[in-house]
Amino acid sequence: MSILNRKPDGSRVPVVIAIVIVGVVFAIVGAVVLAGVLGTFVLSTGEQAGPTPSVSFQFGVSDGTATIAHAGGDSFSAGEMLVITGDTEQSWASLSGEDGPVEQGDSISFDVASGEPVELVYVGGDGRELVGRFSA
Repeated sequence: MSILNRKPDGSRVPVVIAIVIVGVVFAIVGAVVLAGVLGTFVLSTGEQAGPTPSVSFQFGVSDGTATIAHAGGDSFSAGEMLVITGDTEQSWASLSGEDGPVEQGDSISFDVASGEPVELVYVGGDGRELVGRFSA
């Protein structure tokens, strides 16, 4: 008899029990690793918008009406760009009446008080990001 199959009192330890214990340990470790991998996959497959677009804008004010024009760079969805003046927050889509892509040459106009700050905030994949700030 092998020394590995004996208990301290001299009786034999069945090899089958040792194999079952090792198998259970491997099964538990495997289940934990699988749960981690699946959890990471499920949490990362949500709908994600792309990164913040690189855009330049032209801003002008005349007789209390501000105009912002897409002057160059990436296009973006009109619903993802917010125009914030004072306590008012409106999307580019609501100001333009169109919800499609905004490309170079597209513009919006809205009423603004003299000296009031105007901010353009992109709302997308990385949350909210300020992309432009102007003063009326």
